[in-house]
Amino acid sequence: MKRFILFATLLIHVSTHASSEEVLGGHEGWLDRMGAGIRELGRGNTGSALEDAAPAAYWNPALLGFSRRTQLGFGTDMRTADRVGGFLSIQGRAAGNLGMGLGIVHRGDFGITAYDADERELDRVYPQAIASYLGLGLRTSRHNAFGISVGWYSNYLKIGDGIGDVNVIGMINLGWYRRFGQHWRAAVVVRNLGIDPDLNAGFDQITLGDETAGGFERTSSDFWPKTLVLAGTYLDSLYGRPVEVALEFIDYQLKPSLYVLDANFHAQRLRVGVEYEAWPKFLVRGGMDGLNASLGLGYAFRWRKRPLRFDYALTLERETLQFNPLAVSLRYDF
Repeated sequence: MKRFILFATLLIHVSTHASSEEVLGGHEGWLDRMGAGIRELGRGNTGSALEDAAPAAYWNPALLGFSRRTQLGFGTDMRTADRVGGFLSIQGRAAGNLGMGLGIVHRGDFGITAYDADERELDRVYPQAIASYLGLGLRTSRHNAFGISVGWYSNYLKIGDGIGDVNVIGMINLGWYRRFGQHWRAAVVVRNLGIDPDLNAGFDQITLGDETAGGFERTSSDFWPKTLVLAGTYLDSLYGRPVEVALEFIDYQLKPSLYVLDANFHAQRLRVGVEYEAWPKFLVRGGMDGLNASLGLGYAFRWRKRPLRFDYALTLERETLQFNPLAVSLRYDF
């Protein structure tokens, strides 16, 4: 436990000397950075080293190698400022030591007022972003697994003539997961790789329509920042009940090169989460995702002799001073 605390202290020290989050926010990939899954949200968005995370194809495809049964999961996350999100996943064992999973993550807005260049109100628009992840996980031993997932992403601003829309096809996530004895778990995930020579998940985006650009469309290029996730969990018991402490350190590379050593082109984030089985089948959770705090609850019902798991999360987005009490999901093991 002392080693875990020392490791957490070192990562907190690194994160306090990171690049500004405002720099990171200037790039696409916000849906990816917001996380997926309600159970994971309740514990600070820590799911990269959680064996039954959902969708595992999103969090860490290597986790699919430890699938025992087929699991169907879905959830919704309604936030202030007319924001809405959700996920859908199905995952399970495909053959022998091979697991497979599909995850779909959605984020959007109920309605935003659009204005033209002269600040005249045009209409209400409903931006929507959807990312899909198809993953495979191969368990190479009782304690070790590797995984890969391929992602598709579309962001529709629905302003007109495709202005601001984004489509990225073929993003690749690589994952590794390992158990160390009874207490420790570790994972490494490399996210948002592309297929160009520098492995960038790049795209073109229409920024101006022909009416405002002299009859020509203007486009700009951007990319999803390559993301490195180092995750670990510590499992033990407290008053005779299971408890799990999770820690994730995330590094975003903000330059479209294979790898950049300059710290000015990296931004870091730290996530911490706790999950405790307070009573049989009843779990309480808490966590921090950067400056955003969260609390969560979970309960496992029996339905047709299989567990039906209910999850709830409450979040406080301190970065935007938003309080969000409506996030629920169900997961069912076949």
